[in-house]
Amino acid sequence: MSKKPISMDSLNIKIANTQDLGTCEGRLFDNIVDVVDEDKAIFLKESSDMRIGVREVLAACQISNSAEHKLALKRIEQIWNAEPNTEQGNELDDLVEIVCHYEEQFLS
Repeated sequence: MSKKPISMDSLNIKIANTQDLGTCEGRLFDNIVDVVDEDKAIFLKESSDMRIGVREVLAACQISNSAEHKLALKRIEQIWNAEPNTEQGNELDDLVEIVCHYEEQFLS
């Protein structure tokens, strides 16, 4: 099987208008600081840190310290109204089970 070069004419190349690239809903952003203020950045970092920590708790199927316990409780509060048999609903079920086991073992 021989490989033939693809001609530039056969490619359907679409180049975005450079003016459109920096615009979002009528605002022009020259850098990320224009888009995300400090409060939003802190919120995003905390949310990301929480998701990473909760993922580690779920992967280990256990809570190993009070910081992880607090993190799991905070995440449970966030997703408390999750629908059953959904991704968040399953996460909620797993976290509740892990937290209950931790509390029975260490806080009783």
